[in-house]
Amino acid sequence: MALKTVLTILLILLMASAAAAADDNVTASAFKNTVAIGERFVYSITVKDGKDMEFPTVDVDNLTVVKSSLVTRGFLFDKQYTMQYVMRGFIPGEYTIGGYKVKYKAAGAAKEAGVPPVVVVVQSTLFDNDTLEIAGIHGPVEDTGARIFYWYIVGALLIAAVAALVYYLFKKRKEKQALSSPPRCAHEIAYEALQRLKEKNLDKAGLIKEYFSELSSIVRYYIEDRFKLKAPDMTTEEFLFMVRDAKELSEAHKDLLRDFLNRSDMVKFAKYGPSFEEIRGSFISAGKFVDETRELP
Repeated sequence: MALKTVLTILLILLMASAAAAADDNVTASAFKNTVAIGERFVYSITVKDGKDMEFPTVDVDNLTVVKSSLVTRGFLFDKQYTMQYVMRGFIPGEYTIGGYKVKYKAAGAAKEAGVPPVVVVVQSTLFDNDTLEIAGIHGPVEDTGARIFYWYIVGALLIAAVAALVYYLFKKRKEKQALSSPPRCAHEIAYEALQRLKEKNLDKAGLIKEYFSELSSIVRYYIEDRFKLKAPDMTTEEFLFMVRDAKELSEAHKDLLRDFLNRSDMVKFAKYGPSFEEIRGSFISAGKFVDETRELP
């Protein structure tokens, strides 16, 4: 303890001696006087009203100079030169940076001035051993439900991903089946439509106009699908004029179409009341036309 006191007194005397030898033109400072371990700080030596400065090499135990640079401020007769030393330390403690001399010229004369000491404290970021206390062991932390909610979200996302994958595979399978399945023949579609019309019994229910309207539509759509003729969008007159020169149809088929479509128009637009034989004959004519003009293998 006595030795420590003696060293402190000697340090104070040295600092006082250096301060006495210091020149007002030479100052020293630290940007931060208390820093953490490894934290960089700037130590500066400034000379006013001088030129041709020779700054010292700073060397302090347990402190490292990372880099140094000269900074000039002022203009003409009011210039000052500052040497900045970027430093850091990795061992906690109080460090005195000083005991250096700066050489420079002022008023044509060479001068040498002592650098005032600067104290920098490097602090540890850990607790002192005397004040460090080990916390007791706590019991298990009660689950507040946040973790369960998190797993709910994860589960929902997984379910959505699986559903999207199933939908994608199902859609691709349907598309593949559609591509692999050959297109249906026009006469097959017409046969099924005629069968559905027969099962509706529109003629027996007295809905003769609706019956002939659907029957003529079946024949027109068959012609469009079979011969690529836009039959459904034309009037009977326009359609008969178009098929007049069609080489795909024989004259007998053209006559059959003419009689069938004219009879249908009479029922739909002229309020003609056909007999049972005419209704049955029109259905047979439609089926016969499809059967005789169907595409053979």
